[in-house]
Amino acid sequence: MNKQAKKALLFLLSIVMFFKRVLVGFFYLVGKGFSRVNGTYEKTIGPTLYQWFYTLQKQVRWMSMLKTSGMLGFFGRRSVLQIVLFLTLCIIMVPQTKLYTAERATQPGQNTLLYRLVGPGEQDFSLDELTVEQAVPVFEETDRNWRDGAISADQQNSANQLPPELDDIAAISVGGTAVTKPTILPGNQLPIQQESAASQSANRKSVIEYMVDSGDTIGVIAEAFHISQATILWANDLTARSYIRPGDTLKILPTDGLIHTVARGDTVSSLANTYDTESSKIIAFNNLQKDGSDIIIGENLIIPDGTKPVPKSTYTVPDSRPYTPLTNVAAPPPSISAPAGSGYLWPLGAHVITQYYGFQHTGLDISGGGTGTPIYAARGGTVKTSQCGYNGGYGCYVILDHGDGVNTLYGHASQLYVSAGETVTQGQTIAAMGNTGRSTGPHLHFEVRVNGVRTNPLKYIRY
Repeated sequence: MNKQAKKALLFLLSIVMFFKRVLVGFFYLVGKGFSRVNGTYEKTIGPTLYQWFYTLQKQVRWMSMLKTSGMLGFFGRRSVLQIVLFLTLCIIMVPQTKLYTAERATQPGQNTLLYRLVGPGEQDFSLDELTVEQAVPVFEETDRNWRDGAISADQQNSANQLPPELDDIAAISVGGTAVTKPTILPGNQLPIQQESAASQSANRKSVIEYMVDSGDTIGVIAEAFHISQATILWANDLTARSYIRPGDTLKILPTDGLIHTVARGDTVSSLANTYDTESSKIIAFNNLQKDGSDIIIGENLIIPDGTKPVPKSTYTVPDSRPYTPLTNVAAPPPSISAPAGSGYLWPLGAHVITQYYGFQHTGLDISGGGTGTPIYAARGGTVKTSQCGYNGGYGCYVILDHGDGVNTLYGHASQLYVSAGETVTQGQTIAAMGNTGRSTGPHLHFEVRVNGVRTNPLKYIRY
């Protein structure tokens, strides 16, 4: 091959390489643009569109049942049978239809042979409307007992007048069973119940005792004495689940608040801070001096508008227990089906399983409690990943590395409380349940991965 042919061949090859680079650069730019569009789609409207599509697919899923299961399978479903039965009952029980309102010239069965043999013949026994007039009793002006709302058992008769029969009086006649309602004439008033002792003693400043009667409740008693239910509960060391019985004696305060027995070191200002009220109210209600320095140890003070402080619960972990205090809250008793020594805890403060592990589902979906329910570390380890976003449908998620190739994943969280690289202990709150990513409702998507392979989480945890 001569020198000119080689130069021509090299020139053609250089042209081909140039076009190749142009095409590679062009497709790189196009792919990068599509990648940016796809990333923007996943972060903005992608999850919403998928959620709408998934919801619509669940709503119209029953339409495909008719094709797959046939007519017998479709109408044999319990929900379909219930709907058909309901519609049938509505059709039968609809009132005021033509069936009931149609006027008939003849009675049913009038043209039968039996009616002709035993019937009334050609006589017409049509129904006629009868008007009954009721006489109004006449009363003398001197007889004021009836107009005063009283019923006299022995009324005196006038010379030429029979005693009127009072048909409107509520009574039971001898040998009869009819009871009629009394008519209250205009101008009369029903007896008004006198005010109770509780309403009359609105200005009292001392504690009284009330004996529980049959049918009483804390709410009824509180309303009768114009105080709150909490005041009665606090004064008698009761809780919302306590029972009261007829004959029990309850302390009734004169106002909303509680009773405090003065102890060493107590002052009016410290009591006001403790029970979230004002010092002036305590001084005025208990007739104390201006500065409240005349309180005596052992004296019972009424704290007006005070509220009982909520005690702070503390828990000390025994040295012999390897678990944190959240163990009792987050984990049920271990199962005999769990691997020996696995020690994995239930990862959520709720126990409703909405979807199990299967061929098309890579983990366990747990719901209940709503958004914000705490998510716990199933076992101690290191935070491998903790990030928010769409993340392939996981939303805000956390991955914990427990060693020996075992990782656990917690998806769809609303808040994350740990960061990558952080060490967590078993039962520690690492996130809050939410509805992020590809999700149709607040729940936790929990996965267990062994050497990168997803496995059934129920082999490690039980509820």
